[in-house]
Amino acid sequence: MKIISLKGGLGNQIFEYCRYRFLKETTSESIHLYYDSRRLKQHKGTLLCDCFDIALPKNSIIIDIAVAGLKALRAINLFPRLYDDTRDDCVLIDDYCQDRRFIGKARQWLHFREFHLSEKSQQVLSMIEAEDYPVAIHVRRGDYLIKQNLSDFGLCSTEYYRGAISHILSKHPSARFFLFSDDMTWVKENLPVENGVFVEKENGEPDHIDLFLMTRCRGHIIANSTFSFWGAMLADDKDATNIYPRRWFANTEWNVPDIFPDDWISL
Repeated sequence: MKIISLKGGLGNQIFEYCRYRFLKETTSESIHLYYDSRRLKQHKGTLLCDCFDIALPKNSIIIDIAVAGLKALRAINLFPRLYDDTRDDCVLIDDYCQDRRFIGKARQWLHFREFHLSEKSQQVLSMIEAEDYPVAIHVRRGDYLIKQNLSDFGLCSTEYYRGAISHILSKHPSARFFLFSDDMTWVKENLPVENGVFVEKENGEPDHIDLFLMTRCRGHIIANSTFSFWGAMLADDKDATNIYPRRWFANTEWNVPDIFPDDWISL
C-alpha cells in the first residue's frame, strides 16, 4: 500500500496527482490519496477538480487514521521505512513529488474542464490565438514576499526576465508577450514590455484561468513557481521555447528539482 499526501497550491497538487496516477498505472499495490486539510486550506483547498476534468477518490477515514499513525511513528522516529519517502518501499509519501519520472503522461491525464471565461479573459484568449508566436511571462510575488518564503524561494530578478525576453526575440522576432502575475502593479512599473499585454482577470475569477491561458501560448518565461511550470508543461506545442530560472530557490541548501525537460532553457 502507498498513500500520497495531497497538499499545497495547484502546482504542487498537480505533481502529487501525477505521482498518484503514475503509481496506479505502474504498480500492483493499492494506491491512495490523503487530503491534508491543514496544508490544503493554506492554498484555497483542493483545486484539481475545479481546474481539470478528473475525479478524485473520496476521503477515507481509514486512510486518515493510517496517516495519523504513520505521522505519530515519524514524530518518535520509529519504523522509518514506513514514512521515509526517499525509499521506494515506503508507505506514506509526504513530499511534493517533484520528479519528471512521474509526469510524462501529464497531458494525457489532465484536461481542462469547460469553464466560463469572463469577457476580459475571452478577449485575452482571442488575442493569444490570433498571434503567430504568443509568449506567456509569469511573475510570482505575492506569498513569496513573506519573510520566510523570501529567504527560501526568493524572487526572479528583472534581469532574468529581460534576458529571457531577449532570447525569445532572437529566435522569434514576431513574438508577442502576455504577462501574468499576482502583483500586476509591480510588473507594470518594473517590467515594461514593448507591445506586451498585461493579463488582468475579473474580480473573483479563479487563478486556474491564468494557468489555462498560459497553456495556450507557444513560448513561456516562467517564474520559480510550479504554477507557471505547469503553464508551460501542459501547453501542447512541440516548437515551444520555454525558459526557467537557473536559480530556482534562494535557499542554497535546497536542490533544484529534476522536473525540467531537456529542451527547456535555464537562465
